[in-house]
Amino acid sequence: MDNKSRGLSTSDMRILRTLLGRYAARYHLAGPEKDDLIERTFQALASNPEIFFEIPVEQAAAETMHRIYAGR
Repeated sequence: MDNKSRGLSTSDMRILRTLLGRYAARYHLAGPEKDDLIERTFQALASNPEIFFEIPVEQAAAETMHRIYAGR
C-alpha cells in the first residue's frame, strides 16, 4: 500500500490534537476561542494528510495554525 494513500489513524489524531493544543498556547487564547482554533487547524490538516509526507508534522501544524489564526 502506498503511504501517501494512508489517512490519519486514531493514534495519529490523538497525537496531532495534543500537539495543536500546545501550539495554540502561543496565541494566548482560552476557552472556546482556543478550542475553535485547534479544531479548525485539525480539520484543515486532516483533510490534507498528504502534507505530512511533504514537510515535518511540526512545521505543517505550526504553519496551518498560524494561517488560520491570521485569517480570523
